[in-house]
Amino acid sequence: MSTCFRRLATSILILLFSHPPLLAQESPAGEKNSPATTPSRWRVGSEIDVLPYATGGYYGSLFAGRNVWRLRAVVARTSAPSFLVAEGFEKKRTDAYALLTDRFLGSKKRLQQGIWIGGGGEFWRSRIRQEGTKEYAYYNNFSLTIGGGYAWKLTRHLYLNPWSAAHVVVGGDSAINVSGKTYKQPRFTPEASFKVGFVF
Repeated sequence: MSTCFRRLATSILILLFSHPPLLAQESPAGEKNSPATTPSRWRVGSEIDVLPYATGGYYGSLFAGRNVWRLRAVVARTSAPSFLVAEGFEKKRTDAYALLTDRFLGSKKRLQQGIWIGGGGEFWRSRIRQEGTKEYAYYNNFSLTIGGGYAWKLTRHLYLNPWSAAHVVVGGDSAINVSGKTYKQPRFTPEASFKVGFVF
């Protein structure tokens, strides 16, 4: 019994070590696999964005992707800098809930590295107040987002992701009564930051 087991184990080891690695196998055309032809697999992970934390908020996202596509769910809170808030108002804060789809481009797209573009929909729950008052006005918006960035791999599971995006408000409150004064929600909002990502 033990002799048969040793022979079987020896045969398996010989097969394993004599077989070329997956990434060095030749394709039917006789060419070695490149990142563009590597068989795709599911990748899941999370990202942390610097900008919301820098403004006193938070950011969390989960994603899952395969091949050149990735789906992301995002929850974030950001506080707008005073120079981005209309005169006479202050303390604008937005809680955002987003569902976004990304597509990778370039030679490493199947590895979900390099250039990506994406877009999707967001729901914003915001608050703001007049300068010199304590009462906040709350309002909601729906926006469409389009953006892009570059996923730069540092280690097997860690990468940096500088990015920029444009948000266009397509629904919700546009003229908000804030303690008797009207605040107009901007239609267009640009944004740029960088993220730290973890992928498995």
